[in-house]
Amino acid sequence: MSNQSISHVESAAGQMVPGSTESTAPMSRSMAIRLWLRSVGPTAAVVCALAALAIWGNHVGWSLPKFSALFTSGDGQVADWCQEHNVPESECIECNASLLPPLKDYGWCKIHGVAQCPYEHPDVAQLASPPSVAAEDLERVRLALELVPRPENNSRCKLHQKRIQFASKQAIDKAGVDIAVAQRRRMIEAVLANGEIDYDQTRLAHLSSRVEGTVWRVEKQIGDRVTKGELLALIDSADIGKKKTDFLQAIAQVRLKAANAARLKPLAGGSVPEKLLREAETEHEEAQIQLISAQQALGNLGLAIRADDHSELTAPEIAERIQFLGLPAATIANLGDGVTTSNLFPLSSPLDGTIVDQHLSPGEVVDTRTTIVSVADVSRMQLVLDVRQEDAASIAMGQDVLFKPNDSRQAADIHGAVRWISTSADERTRTVKVRVDLPNRDGRLRAHTFGTGRIVLRDEPQAIVVPSEAVHRDGCCYVTFVRDKNFLKDGSPKFFHVRKVRPGVQDGDTTEILAGLLPGEVIASKNSVVLEAQLLKANLGEGCGCCKQ
Repeated sequence: MSNQSISHVESAAGQMVPGSTESTAPMSRSMAIRLWLRSVGPTAAVVCALAALAIWGNHVGWSLPKFSALFTSGDGQVADWCQEHNVPESECIECNASLLPPLKDYGWCKIHGVAQCPYEHPDVAQLASPPSVAAEDLERVRLALELVPRPENNSRCKLHQKRIQFASKQAIDKAGVDIAVAQRRRMIEAVLANGEIDYDQTRLAHLSSRVEGTVWRVEKQIGDRVTKGELLALIDSADIGKKKTDFLQAIAQVRLKAANAARLKPLAGGSVPEKLLREAETEHEEAQIQLISAQQALGNLGLAIRADDHSELTAPEIAERIQFLGLPAATIANLGDGVTTSNLFPLSSPLDGTIVDQHLSPGEVVDTRTTIVSVADVSRMQLVLDVRQEDAASIAMGQDVLFKPNDSRQAADIHGAVRWISTSADERTRTVKVRVDLPNRDGRLRAHTFGTGRIVLRDEPQAIVVPSEAVHRDGCCYVTFVRDKNFLKDGSPKFFHVRKVRPGVQDGDTTEILAGLLPGEVIASKNSVVLEAQLLKANLGEGCGCCKQ
């Protein structure tokens, strides 16, 4: 210890104790040294131990294990390791093609947009026995590719020439890679669109009174089912009484003018001038016109009547007959004998349906401009979907629609059909309106409820599907990793073929493969990103060949 350090310790030890009146005695030199060693001793011991460890490690040639050594069997064969493909160098089929020559490269299939197309060259399929491709499959793929634009692969990409090899099956298990089998399943390709249910506008009637007046009696209430022509309410209107009176007066005038003309006709040219007969006949014709006008005025209100049917009746008899014109016989019977008014006008349903809205009460004043009753046929509802402009080109009349209301608890979709496609896009939302007819025989659908509709473009019962996690987008191509057909044989290399595919519709965790796989082929699914990472590692520096001419 230097004299300066010891002096510092002694100086500190000799300071006054706070609160004392006298200074303490100076600490001895040996005691100060012991205090200093106690404070720095642990740190010095750790530094010395690390230095000793480094000297020993350098002497025995100790070093950290390499990454490849973690995947060997422990027999010390680290030198025989392919760093690029993570397998023993002597077993690497990528570096030593003579161990297992790659499949014949058939190149690019322009029809299906993949390399090594199993539809055109079934021998590339990794199946136990050579497969056969049915004409139905080729037609199915053709229609699907022509239906809508599909994801495309780069024809210059060489990824299909790669193979991803593992040192052993145990190495695959350690990596957590699981497999799946390409299989057939029903897949529905559809355009999704939000929509709102409403009443079928061709089966909905908003009724107002044809005449001004007051509500005399309400026969039906909201929610009641009615048939066409059934009475909903009675309106007391003075205008109806006047039109009936005009009709009676017109009949009386016709009869009077006809009698005058008949009386003058035999006397014309003799004691009666011809002119008087012509005037009488003209007045008769004018009276007939007035009768037709009065008859038509009642007919325009739905009170059909023909004057000829009353030609044999007296005026009082005609007045009695037309007093309750248009009212059902059962309603007339319920009115009783005390009703003498001729002003009653029937408000009737124009169709079979249900009263869905009503604003009627006895004594209420009504006019011809206000809707007082709405009747709808709810056995069929109307769905209006808002379809994106880019999807509208795929929509056609008659296409099936699967709809599920947002508040519906049932799993089954409601089936409908496209009945109308708007010729314009909404100026605000830039969507195209599509109308769909939905059956509602059980009355489960409610107007003004929202839901999601799927306009079915293609319903394929025999689609080839795989787990979605098995399909990877690697720069310019979509690929899956197909297990070699000899994988389970003893002594066979454990590897996967890189296969380009053409994805179709995706339904949750399942993706349709339009081209590139055949049913029964085994692919890497869960944790297949491990193979993708190895593929990317192998391509570092050289790329996949997409940009090479």
